Amino acid sequence: MNFLGNITTSAQEKVNCAIKSVKNSGKGVNSAVAAGFAVVALMTSMASCEKSADTGNFDQAASAGALATLSCADTASIPVDANGIITVTRLTNDKLWKLNGVSYVNDGQTLTIDPGTTIITGRTKTYNDPAYGLQTIAGVLVVAKGGKLIANGTATQPIVFTSPSAGGCGSGCSTAGTFGGIVILGKATTNRTVATRIEGIPQPAGTDITYGGPGNTLNGDNSGSLKYVRIEFPGYRLAADNEINGLTLGGVGSGTTLSHIQVSYSADDAFEFFGGTVNADHLVAIGTDDDDFDFDHGYTGTINYAIGLKNPGTTNSVSGGNSDSNGIESDNDGSGTSASPRTKPVLRHFTLLGYNTTSTKLRNGNRWRRATDLDMQYSIIGGFPTGVLFESSSTIASASAFTNNVVHAFGSSAIFSGATPAGNTTGANATANNFLQLGGGVSPFLTCGSAYNVTGLIPDLGSPADGTSATYKGAFDPNLVDPSNPASFWTNGWTNFAPGFCCN
Repeated sequence: MNFLGNITTSAQEKVNCAIKSVKNSGKGVNSAVAAGFAVVALMTSMASCEKSADTGNFDQAASAGALATLSCADTASIPVDANGIITVTRLTNDKLWKLNGVSYVNDGQTLTIDPGTTIITGRTKTYNDPAYGLQTIAGVLVVAKGGKLIANGTATQPIVFTSPSAGGCGSGCSTAGTFGGIVILGKATTNRTVATRIEGIPQPAGTDITYGGPGNTLNGDNSGSLKYVRIEFPGYRLAADNEINGLTLGGVGSGTTLSHIQVSYSADDAFEFFGGTVNADHLVAIGTDDDDFDFDHGYTGTINYAIGLKNPGTTNSVSGGNSDSNGIESDNDGSGTSASPRTKPVLRHFTLLGYNTTSTKLRNGNRWRRATDLDMQYSIIGGFPTGVLFESSSTIASASAFTNNVVHAFGSSAIFSGATPAGNTTGANATANNFLQLGGGVSPFLTCGSAYNVTGLIPDLGSPADGTSATYKGAFDPNLVDPSNPASFWTNGWTNFAPGFCCN
């Protein structure tokens, strides 16, 4: 299967419309687009050109629920009190809700969001933080310990947190950091010895934004439920190594539900788990500036089925002073101590792809370091300069739990670094991946001139990634999906891989 897929009539009309719009804007057109291929992110004009969801294409913007029906005339600010605490219990899908500044669901409160609801960045607010001074920020939702967020969308009516332009109230391109992000805090175990303020949030009045420490050992704690949710263009940098991610989870317990969540074009990590025991499934990270999945401070949950796809249009963390963008990064803590419990994510059926470059901006498919433990199986990693890096002696000693995976890198010496665990299949070819249904000489990794096609991520028939439902590798079971039936893919309907991003 060609990575670019086949262009259907409706898709070609959409591309032609988008090309016309881009030409009229004076921005020019990528040569691959001029040849008739869809760019991975064709400006916001793509959404207005959308007629129907293309068969097999990741771009499902046509079925994005409220995004297609509401405009600036339908906006309303989420009500908060003087301390930013939300004063309503429900957000309905008949409005575009503006999230002003940093808004909180406090201890004892529950906020329910209806399927098909869209929340966009609202007004900025300036906060005087004791440690970091004046901070101006907008579009951040924080669920404090003891609070609950019930955001259960559906495959046809996802709940979307996004920028104003991508949400239907604005024009032009959206960029990473246009939306703030979602932070959820819980009472589950971490390896923090004292209650610790979560990263990225200015210190508020009237709300506890800490996690971990004595007394927070309720591993079954319930902070709510997120199903069929998209978080687009998030990220905020309070200071170096102190940022808001797309979805930040601090000490969240296993009573919380996280299922079918996509984070697109985050200015920091897509998903970061600071300790806790929460489990998750069917996660998607695209165009993340830093790490797709980040684990630390004693996280011990399980994640099944996840996709991480890098984008060459992102800065790969240079905004933080260091370029260190990985598919997965995992630490026991910031200093690599033996603090207990050790970080040990249990990961199954991940597909993590870079974008076919040896650039130092893009680093590792996996980076296991600072005394983290690990357990990763049945996954596909490819397109990074280094496939999997193991650092620190205790982490290297745990490398045997990385098994039954297929790993690609740009040279045989770079497939594994630090340790070479047994039971994995490797490849070092320069431009193509033998594990997926990508075919020909086409690079399997994202470029600005290519379009994602869901069928390209199916394990290739007879390849090391192929197998029975008990042994296949990657995010899609080849025994259950049908390339001619988009509904057979768990990404169908609710994901959007081109939400108004400009591919430079």
